[in-house]
Amino acid sequence: NGAPQLFIGMGYNPIYRDLNREERAANYERDFRILCQAGVNHITGWDYDKGYEQDRFDELTLDLAHKYGLGVIMPFYLPPEGDYRDEAFVQDLLKQAKEKVHRFKKHPALRMWGVGNEVLTEMPRAMRPAFGRFYLRLADLFHELDPGHPVIYREAEDLFVPAISMALAASETPRPWLQYGMNVYSLELERILDDWPSQGFERPVFVTEFGAEAYWFGDRALGYQAMWRMIRAHPDYVLGGAPYVWTTEGPEPTDQKWGLMDGNSEPVDDTFEQLAQDWRAEPENRNRNCGR
Repeated sequence: NGAPQLFIGMGYNPIYRDLNREERAANYERDFRILCQAGVNHITGWDYDKGYEQDRFDELTLDLAHKYGLGVIMPFYLPPEGDYRDEAFVQDLLKQAKEKVHRFKKHPALRMWGVGNEVLTEMPRAMRPAFGRFYLRLADLFHELDPGHPVIYREAEDLFVPAISMALAASETPRPWLQYGMNVYSLELERILDDWPSQGFERPVFVTEFGAEAYWFGDRALGYQAMWRMIRAHPDYVLGGAPYVWTTEGPEPTDQKWGLMDGNSEPVDDTFEQLAQDWRAEPENRNRNCGR
């Protein structure tokens, strides 16, 4: 709505798709109230990723997210094993994209289209040029159909930033609405963020996933908090971040390691509360209404 907002996110991975509508709604009410009271203002998720079926982000998810003041990065899956040279295959993806945009573009909880996550990381090298050409075509379609919401591509650290930057420059079409998110699970985060202005990418960055090993600081909570403070140390061009991940009961085996909550949305340790102490102190969280 025209006002700047710090991106305080959460990787949101619970599997509620097999529950009935009332059970799903009750779980969202519980989770989103906790997130709002902690100072979170966005959730990001996946519909299918790393070979695992994730959850569904639909009208019910968006309705209850909006109730608790949470914006949603709406996922759109791009398979890394796909043949992006095959016009029939890409036409099917373009058709799916059109349907998704028309279905959700007017929802007030929508903030960005999360088009692809670590696709290049998992893709055969020979397919990357074709994927890059298709991605710009797909991103342009999202923007044409819904110019009011940015598109964001998420990738592992800054590994592919030079290639993506070169592809954007070669297209000669300015796309300031096309954003970049980094997923970082190492102490390289500080170096990467310090170096961002020298990348020549000419746009800000989101840290769309981050996670800390307990041994870095002798305590997992201190590690996550340190990474959040690294993000906040660069306010001119780092628009925020989202820790990975909400629950240990997500679809991926690694969620058992990275999850901040158990299957009942109870904290597994003090990491979530340590982060929340910093989040609540942000100016935009003062006097926030969390659906009460």
